[in-house]
Amino acid sequence: MSRWKRISLLIIFTLIFGIIAFFHESRLGKWIDNEVYDFIYSTESFITTTFFLGVTKIGEVWAMICLSLMLVAYLMLKRLHIETLFFAIAMILSSTLNPLLKNIFDRERPTLLRLIDISGFSFPSGHAMGSTAYFGSIMFIANRLMKGKSKGFMIGLCALFILMISTSRVYLGVHYPTDIIAGIIGGAFCVVLSTLILNQKLQQ
Repeated sequence: MSRWKRISLLIIFTLIFGIIAFFHESRLGKWIDNEVYDFIYSTESFITTTFFLGVTKIGEVWAMICLSLMLVAYLMLKRLHIETLFFAIAMILSSTLNPLLKNIFDRERPTLLRLIDISGFSFPSGHAMGSTAYFGSIMFIANRLMKGKSKGFMIGLCALFILMISTSRVYLGVHYPTDIIAGIIGGAFCVVLSTLILNQKLQQ
């Protein structure tokens, strides 16, 4: 992907995020939240709740730190220094930008049907943003280094983890769907921005 295509993607992500941020408290935003809420809670069961309680742990800060250290160690052992730097920049951007945005928008978390107890602001979702930055980075690295069916499998698996972790936050009642969409866009923004920052090195 060319430099200008990456810049265009960043602009598109920014515009979409801005639209969501502007309309998330509007009638349209609340309608989206309610429709998705109704769909997700129609699947509520003991098995589903147990599954999402487990999945959401992967997106916790401590888990993301452990997974990040493991990936950095693996990349360094493989002497993939540029990929390691790319991953580190993406995660630093995500972990810095998310709390900043949360404090700017200071949206309260939903209180209806909350299945776990958590504090802090809601918009955008830290789990969605962090997992998208983490697994999105792996998707980029896999696309860059892997070939054949293994590449497709890895990219698909990472996309599935992003979807499961993000969905778990709505199911457990600690985020609105619009928080999740904004978080995924924010994480993707960090990944694309990291590729732009290292554009010349990644082309070598």
